[in-house]
Amino acid sequence: MKNTFLPRIIIGSGGTGGHIYPGIAIADELKKQIPKVNILFIGSKNNMEMQEIPKFGYKIEGICISGGKDKFFSISGFFIQSIELVYSYFLAKKILKKFSPDIVIGTGGYVSFPTLYAAKKKKIPIVIQEQNSFPGFTNRIFSRYAQKVCIAFEESRKYFPKGKTIITGNPVRSEILKKFPSRNKACHYLGLKKNRSIILSMGGSQGSNSINNAWMNGLKKLIHFDIQLIWQVGKSNIHRIKKNNPLSNHKNFIVMEFIENIPICYAAADIIVSRAGALTISEICLIGKPYILIPFPWSSDDHQNKNAKILEEKEAAIIIKNEEIEKKLVDSTIQILNDSDRKKKMRKNILQLGKPQATNDIVNEILHILLG
Repeated sequence: MKNTFLPRIIIGSGGTGGHIYPGIAIADELKKQIPKVNILFIGSKNNMEMQEIPKFGYKIEGICISGGKDKFFSISGFFIQSIELVYSYFLAKKILKKFSPDIVIGTGGYVSFPTLYAAKKKKIPIVIQEQNSFPGFTNRIFSRYAQKVCIAFEESRKYFPKGKTIITGNPVRSEILKKFPSRNKACHYLGLKKNRSIILSMGGSQGSNSINNAWMNGLKKLIHFDIQLIWQVGKSNIHRIKKNNPLSNHKNFIVMEFIENIPICYAAADIIVSRAGALTISEICLIGKPYILIPFPWSSDDHQNKNAKILEEKEAAIIIKNEEIEKKLVDSTIQILNDSDRKKKMRKNILQLGKPQATNDIVNEILHILLG
């Protein structure tokens, strides 16, 4: 790509990491192909994107929207959300007028709704990226106006216009694979034994009480079998766990509030336990590890359960329901760790679902639209 072509691009992205990090991955690839590209993010002033996106070197403008379509189910919620949507639309419209983008990219979520609506009204080309097998409300609405819809799962194709929808996979930040060390190096870095099994447990950025309680009740058993645990517990849980369960300080366990260096932890793990967010699934499909999925039961449109079932049907992962975690998690994890044939089969099947070129393919579609 010639550096003389310097597009101005807005990315509507925010609400959760599942919408933010795909936007960052797309921005990174755009910058790689066109170093002087001008990128601006639009997010909610109330959400994590206002702090997270600048860490990656990108500018962000905030609009005032604070909730999804669930708020419409009450009279007061409907009134507040309606005001926020209208106000955020005018804010987004003002930002678009000032920045004058050549294209607007939406990565889903309620935060991108006003931005995509403003882009539609100004007749600015739109590209949508959908992470989940069951698409979100915003992407379903604006897909009819988009030039291209990039999806991660074949199962979501039926919800979008046929002629403009392509399956690319989810954009994953290049650092996930570029900084991926050997297992031995990862174990050395973390201070874990390389000749003993390692579980990586992630409960999302806020942690999960149900997952945390299951491990707390099973620490004795893990110690008995000399199994190691990298345990992301969330900010609100870390002091409670360390105070109430002395076993959490055992040398076999690394208990952390939030995982900053995820490639190191992925590399060390023999099995991964996590919620069924689309972005985490996409990352694990690329690294190829046995996987236990615990779908968040209150995810919008039950999308986590739908994401998880795709992997389970292909024998690439197993699902444990949220209400069964404390009863099943520890024993199921140990069973898989002790079954070398099953681990090998799961690794093979999950790697077949990975799409390492996803980010590049999405950016190529964006550039194709810009170049006409």
